[in-house]
Order: sequence, then structure tokens, then C-alpha cells
Amino acid sequence: MRIVQILPSLNDGGVERGVVDSNRLYVRAGHESVVISAGGKRVAQIEADGGRHVTLDMRSKNPLTAPWRAWALRRALREIRPDVVHFRSRVPGWLTLWANRTLGLPTVSTMHGLNHPGLYSSVMVRADRVICVSTAGRAFVREHYPWVPEDRLAVIPRGVDLETFDPARLDAAWQADFRKRWGLEGKFVALVVGRVSRLKGVDVLIRAVAELKESWPELVALVVGGPQKHQEDYLDELKALARDLGVQDRVVFTGSQSHIPEIDALADVLCSCNVSKPESFGRTVAEALAMETPVVAAAHGGVLDIVRDGQDGFLVPPGDAHALAQALRRVRDTAFGPLRPHIADTFTAEKMAQTTLDLYQSLLSR
Repeated sequence: MRIVQILPSLNDGGVERGVVDSNRLYVRAGHESVVISAGGKRVAQIEADGGRHVTLDMRSKNPLTAPWRAWALRRALREIRPDVVHFRSRVPGWLTLWANRTLGLPTVSTMHGLNHPGLYSSVMVRADRVICVSTAGRAFVREHYPWVPEDRLAVIPRGVDLETFDPARLDAAWQADFRKRWGLEGKFVALVVGRVSRLKGVDVLIRAVAELKESWPELVALVVGGPQKHQEDYLDELKALARDLGVQDRVVFTGSQSHIPEIDALADVLCSCNVSKPESFGRTVAEALAMETPVVAAAHGGVLDIVRDGQDGFLVPPGDAHALAQALRRVRDTAFGPLRPHIADTFTAEKMAQTTLDLYQSLLSR
């Protein structure tokens, strides 16, 4: 098959990493893979893995330029002649549907986020087949878009690249340097990974650390990731909150980092604290478990498919700092069994890619 994946850009983020994984595995399986985006630092990886990248503006939300960009996409698709077109967010979705009106190519979408339902977001359920990344995602579609036929939906969880997230392949020297640089030696590290935004609930973790500051001086919150675009002020608010609660020396902000497997492995627990909007899947949770690091997660959204409460860590009510504090204590006092096998059995990049390829084939054989 000749497969086109379309997304806004190829920089940081779970969607981008999923496309990179899929591209590599599609090529490895003997398929032709083309990725269309506005570009970014992961383009080189797409090409190194045997895929092709086409640079088009799939990111801008400017309606005045949308007709031109849809025309450019249609021209590219006519030249590429793909068997299937797979779009992964809303702007690429609308541009794909407009470009495809006269082409009639089979389309697939993946709902990576549980975005506010409405006309703009509805493009994600207008493809020929719609991939939901969790049972929570499918339930979201059934609730908010009841007109979508059940047989159009498929649940395909995101997958972890177990070659990258492998405890046996750690860079121990980098890990030791990171510990020293950020003052983590001898600390119990509660980790948050990802772009810092209000949705992530980092403030809940800071409040939990503050609750435990007298009884547990070794506890440190480690926040890895830069601020979400247009939310730089939130990072300042978090730092101010830590100062106000007297835990500024126990909350470490590192900004974006490249060695996520090493950071996952040195952490004592990974925290997923989303409050108002749950994770549609919870890639960082699955990656931490692959590195044998237990998790504490807000009990909603896609993480409910991943975390077995009491086995992989603990689930807590969203936004409840006291419950999070108590769960951190329980993690400290619990001897968990092996965590990686659960991920290796269910949530691998290989399984994700093969199941998606099977979906493409079923669409083409209709």
C-alpha cells in the first residue's frame, strides 16, 4: 500500500511521535509511507526511516488561506496517488475532506484528543473509518456524535516503542549527570512529562507535595516539558504557586528534554494529573510502565484502559490533591511486581501499526 499520513507539524508531541513510529513500521512491513505536514525537527527521522515527507501548511487555522492550502493538498495527493489518506487532527482533516471531494480516496482519521464537540471538531468523525485510541474515546464519539455508525469506529490504542523504552538500553552516564544537575540524588521523584498546560493539572501535584512537605522531605516533583504555546504564563503561575506553598525547592522544572526513557526510569512514580479534560489515551503512562516505573493517574479517560489500580500504581479522583498525596505514599510503601509485561502484551507500537494496516486493508477491500 501507499499510505499518506497528514498532521499539522512534526515537532514535539504524542501525535508526532505516533506518526514517526507508524512511518517506520509501515516501511518495515513493505509499504510506501508519505507524511504531509508543515515540517519540523522530526522530518529527518521520517526520511531516515525510509519514508517521504511533503511540506505543506497543514497547521494554520486562517480561513482565508484554507482554499489555497486545500488546492495544494489536492495537487499533492493527485501526484502521490495514495491507497489511503490518514489525517490526525482537525485542520488537516478539513483540508483533506475539501481536497478529496473530486479524488474519492479512502480516508481514515484518528481522534487523538477528546476535543470540545461541535462543527469544527466533527471533521474527525467524517472519515470513512474513525480510529479511537481508547474505549473512553469511543464512548465520547457515541455520546457527542450519535449519528456516526458504530461500524465506522475502531479502537486502536497507541503503542509504545519498546526498542526505545527499554530498561536494558539506558544511558547510565546521562542519567547520572541529569540526577546531579537537577539535585535529584537521594530524592523520591514524582515525575510529570509533557507540554505544560492548564489541562495537565501540574498544580495538583504541587499541592500534593506541599501537603507532604513536613512529613516527607525527600519528595520532589519533577516537571519535564516546556509550556504549551500561548500558555507561557501558566508556567510562571506554577512557579509562583510553589513559592506561595513553600515548596519552590521541591518542584523542579527542566523544560523540554530528549532522554525521556532515562528520565522515566530514574523516577519513582509518574503522575498523570489531567483535571478538566482527560487524556484520550495516556502515552506517557504506558511509556513509564514500560520502564518499570509505577504511576498515579487521574481516574478518567484513556488511562483507565492502561492502569490496573493497585497493580501498576493507583487511580485517584481528578483534581484531588489530598488523594494524590495519599497515593504517592502508597507507591512509596508498595513493592510492585514487573510492570513492563503488561505494556509489552497490549500497548506496543508494532501492534498499533499492524492493527492499523489491517484496518486500511479492510477499507480497501470493501
